[in-house]
Amino acid sequence: MAEDKNKLVKAESGDKTLPVPDVYQKPEKSDYDEEEDEINRRSEMPFLDHLEEFRVRILWCLGYLFVGILLGFYLNSKYDLLNVLVKPVKPYLANGKLMIIRPAEGFMIALKLSFAFGLVFASPAIIYHFWAFVAPALLKKERRMIFPLLFLSIFMFVLGAVMAYFVTLPLGMLFFSQFQFASTEFMLTAGSYLDIAMQMMFFTGLVFELPIVILILARFGIISPEIMRKYRRHAILAIFIIAMIVTPPDPGSMMLVGIPMVFLYELSVWISYTVARKKKKA
Repeated sequence: MAEDKNKLVKAESGDKTLPVPDVYQKPEKSDYDEEEDEINRRSEMPFLDHLEEFRVRILWCLGYLFVGILLGFYLNSKYDLLNVLVKPVKPYLANGKLMIIRPAEGFMIALKLSFAFGLVFASPAIIYHFWAFVAPALLKKERRMIFPLLFLSIFMFVLGAVMAYFVTLPLGMLFFSQFQFASTEFMLTAGSYLDIAMQMMFFTGLVFELPIVILILARFGIISPEIMRKYRRHAILAIFIIAMIVTPPDPGSMMLVGIPMVFLYELSVWISYTVARKKKKA
């Protein structure tokens, strides 16, 4: 059979023998084929298996959180974690101490501090399980984009929380301590200060996520540098309104949070411009 086929090829081409194509050779896969295979692979797992995996990962995260809360209770009883939060504002407190005016306030403070410590302790495990659950549903190019942004967003949040701890909290306490009368003394309860400190650190950390949000919106074409330049004045006004909400009502704290936010907005404009330019070249 093979000899007949070779003779036929020689007869049609003269003395020259033409190569016979191998019909069984697999063509090289394109990027589209790889993405299609990936999508098909993701769709193979049944819905109940997804729920079971999600349940297991939630239980792991809750386990790490529980261990962190227990560790927080131990550290709080031995090293006084509240004292770490009080350090920036000690000069503005009477005798450098906070007050407890309700019987259960001390227990509630210990519970809040232990939960906050447990959340920080469990955050690496939570981030890992979140990524392990979501990553298989993403394409390779999506994973390459989101994975670095995940760590960058954590860094920006921590940066905002550190700024609130070292800058905004002391200035806020300085502002409030000046509004006193001869017949009063500035004294702050532990519960109210803990709530203010944790809220301010949390919301300032969220505000510092602005460049990450703009980068994602620009990457998906939802926002463009032209729109951000056009509404720059409106954005700056909104920034200082947000800074006024998340900081104590004094001009110094508002400016110290608002000015970095304006800088972050301008950085976001540059990021969106860079993303738009790369998309045009592609």
